[in-house]
Order: sequence, then C-alpha cells, then structure tokens
Amino acid sequence: MKFFIIDDDPEIVEVMKAVLEDAGHTVDSRASGVSGLSWIDSKRPDCLITDLMMAEMDGLELCRQVRAKKELNRTKIIFVSGRGGDVWKKRAKDAGAQGYITKPIDPAAFVDQVMEILK
Repeated sequence: MKFFIIDDDPEIVEVMKAVLEDAGHTVDSRASGVSGLSWIDSKRPDCLITDLMMAEMDGLELCRQVRAKKELNRTKIIFVSGRGGDVWKKRAKDAGAQGYITKPIDPAAFVDQVMEILK
C-alpha cells in the first residue's frame, strides 16, 4: 500500500515510516497539512496517517479538505494522536476518518493496528 504520513514530530514520523516500510509498504511524509495537501492531491495515497494537533492546519481540517475532494474518496484516513478520549475519536470520525490510534504508538503493534482499521 501507499501511505502518506503528516505529523510535526520527526521522531514519530521516522518510527511509523520504518515499521510500515519494513512491512513492505511505500511511505512518504510531510511535517504539516499545508505542505502535504498538494502531495496528497497529486499522488493519491491509499492511506493518510495524520496527527491531530499541528500548527498551520490541524488534522481535522486536513481530513475535511481531503474528504471534500471526490478524487480522494478512496483514500483512507487514520489519526495518530496524543489526545485520547471518545470526544476526539468522534471528531475524527465525523471529519471522515476511518480510525484513531493513540500515542505513544507501540512499534511492534503499529502495522497490525493500521491494517485492522483498513479491513
């Protein structure tokens, strides 16, 4: 699968990228929703993994903008955020996300969590 990660924490991006690539997936990333939106438009990843809280454009707004584009309706969206709780999970779902994983992630289980959401 082709994944695209948007998160302003380079360490978490490297962990997610490494475990997804080790599982045989193609991964690219950007540090902000603003810089990533044009890439998403042109490359049309199978799955977008995004943080919730970021400067410039938060993950909810990014999710809404992706969902507003018909050509991206097959792109799955998963939030990975330090904000737990049902309120945030509901907001993510209402914005169009398929799933929500709470940080800190467990590198050994991350790929399985993602694949379970994408089933």
